[in-house]
Amino acid sequence: MVMAVMAAQRGNRASTVKWILATMFFGLAFVALHLREWFHLIDTEGLTITHNNWGSPLFGAVFFGVTGLHMTHVVIGVIYMAIVAIGFGRGKFSPEDVEVSGLYWHFVDLVWMFVFPMVYIMSVSPK
Repeated sequence: MVMAVMAAQRGNRASTVKWILATMFFGLAFVALHLREWFHLIDTEGLTITHNNWGSPLFGAVFFGVTGLHMTHVVIGVIYMAIVAIGFGRGKFSPEDVEVSGLYWHFVDLVWMFVFPMVYIMSVSPK
């Protein structure tokens, strides 16, 4: 996304759209991998929002709630970037519009930097 913002500021429409599409691809890959993890946890490990074989059932509710909310924001970001890519590619949006979409995307990234340690690292009990 940083590359898309820089290309937009230079006025390079084709490169901007290319970098936005790359960012969208990796955002969708993140969602696909996370959904794969969800289905594994549900089907193989028996984790649900009301049941947890490893401890408190509250963990499942928090895990699915927090990561699901984050995935929702990633999907919203991908849709937003698609709109910006189309609009910027057609000359209807300015470089500032690309930069604003980048700010949203980086905020979603930043949130994951807090969600990941909270859910994945702090949930492991020391032996």
